[in-house]
Amino acid sequence: MKQLIQKLLVLVAGLSVGINAFAAYDFKVDGIYYNITSSTEVAVTSNGNVGIYSYSGNVVIPEQVTHNGNTYSVTSIGERAFYICYALTSVTIGESVTSIGDYAFYSCWNLTSVTIPDSVTSIGNYAFRDCSALTSVTIPNSVTSIGNFAFSYCENLTSVSIGESVTSIGNAAFSYCTGLTSVTIPDGVTSIGTSTFYECTALTSVTIGESVTYIGDDAFYECHSLLSVTIPNSVTSIGERAFYGCSALTSVTIPDSVTTIGNSAFYECRSLTSVTIPDGVTSIGDYAFYGCRSLTSVTIGESVTSIGDYAFYYCRSLTSVTIPDSVISIGDYAFCHSESLISVTIGESVTSIGDNAFRECTALASVTIGESVTSIGDWAFCQCFSLTSVTIPNSVISIGDSAFYECSGLTSVTIGNGVTSIGDSAFSSCTALTSVTIGESVTSIGDWAFGSCSAMTRLESRAEVPPACGYYALDDINKQSCELFVPIKSLDAYKAADQWEEFVFITGVDYDNPGSVGDTVSENGGVYVAANNDSIEITGADNAVITVYNINGQLVYSGTDTTISVPENGIYIVRVKGQTFKVAL
Repeated sequence: MKQLIQKLLVLVAGLSVGINAFAAYDFKVDGIYYNITSSTEVAVTSNGNVGIYSYSGNVVIPEQVTHNGNTYSVTSIGERAFYICYALTSVTIGESVTSIGDYAFYSCWNLTSVTIPDSVTSIGNYAFRDCSALTSVTIPNSVTSIGNFAFSYCENLTSVSIGESVTSIGNAAFSYCTGLTSVTIPDGVTSIGTSTFYECTALTSVTIGESVTYIGDDAFYECHSLLSVTIPNSVTSIGERAFYGCSALTSVTIPDSVTTIGNSAFYECRSLTSVTIPDGVTSIGDYAFYGCRSLTSVTIGESVTSIGDYAFYYCRSLTSVTIPDSVISIGDYAFCHSESLISVTIGESVTSIGDNAFRECTALASVTIGESVTSIGDWAFCQCFSLTSVTIPNSVISIGDSAFYECSGLTSVTIGNGVTSIGDSAFSSCTALTSVTIGESVTSIGDWAFGSCSAMTRLESRAEVPPACGYYALDDINKQSCELFVPIKSLDAYKAADQWEEFVFITGVDYDNPGSVGDTVSENGGVYVAANNDSIEITGADNAVITVYNINGQLVYSGTDTTISVPENGIYIVRVKGQTFKVAL
């Protein structure tokens, strides 16, 4: 119904143009109107009207025509010659015609067949647009160019043969050809224009010739039936939305020649299972593989420097990804909602992890953050429920708001010495978090930074000046049982600082002399701790729970044994009956 209304509107608009809308014809022979273009040549034209008032039925365009004793070669079909001739059913074009003008057969709705001879070299813009009854067309080898929108909206066109001499296919040339099932783009074509096969929803296969260097924006936009595509080695760039919404596309080969993948290039290609991005590619555009929910593996080439915003958003089957050392930035939402992503290795050159970059990667169990990362964006690892531990390297300067919000499986965090600020709610609702080490450069901890972290048993702050705490930054930590370790020289400052002063057990650690024992606030005496080869021996514990941590704050042992084997020699901190001891093995 929508298309019928569209056709009627086109017809009304065309009829309203009037008799003198188009150029006047010079003469008429056998029902065909001509304009004289030279002393020996003429072009087919209209009589100034549209619809049945110009042409209808079957039309045969001769090679020659005689008028007033002069014989002319018919060399072209002029602009709008058969414009909205909705009663035209077939046309045969003579062998002398070399060009078909713009809009020549525009909206000839009942045109079922057309014969284009080998003499034609160009097909103009909109030449056969909206010829909705046309089922097949053969473009001969003589044709070198197909104009913009040339066959657009030819809804029943099921097959098209493109001649070997064609070098350019215009923008939207076959857009909305919803019956087209396959197409071969010959080797002579150098570029596929913008929207060339836009919404060719029945297109299942396409062969791209070896001379194509560029696949234009929206070239195969929402070709829902397209199963596979091989991109030849000649292609250097894939335009924006080039394969957008190709939901049946299961495989694609991107050659080494490609250097750029445009924004939304493979957006919502839901059946795509794997993709290899070659080493020549330098950037992956925004939304490039957004919603590729069947994508299980991706290989990112060694020359990629940036991964765009939303690049792999909702790639829910992706299990692992290695981001090479060439990458400098990971965009906002880049891997957000990749729910099966288990592990991520971030290359050594990445400097920024964007906002929401790995948000709701609910299966993500481990992440390695490279030593070049300087910022972790807001919500970057929010709701990564399976993440159990994370080490934030010394290169990181800032941790964004809610960066690790609701990482409910996270048990320990080490924050590097370069971090100066921890954002609001950065670790809020990390309900399993038991151990946190804060680096020496932290000056501020945002509002609710450790909200709902009531399971925390060990907090270490290596900053000599107690970090300023935002609203409720530490309030949800159980300060009656959580042990706080701070620089020994700053012990009094922490005991007096807002929110820090509320901790019952505060131990001073001499980081300049790690073998020494710091000042300890304790409840009970009578406990003796000693080192014995590779074990720690404790007397006077009276069956109390003993906890042992390594120097990095990781829990090594928790229980009531009084002889405790440790995995390797080093500095250990022992907590028992309200007292804290440091032991060197």
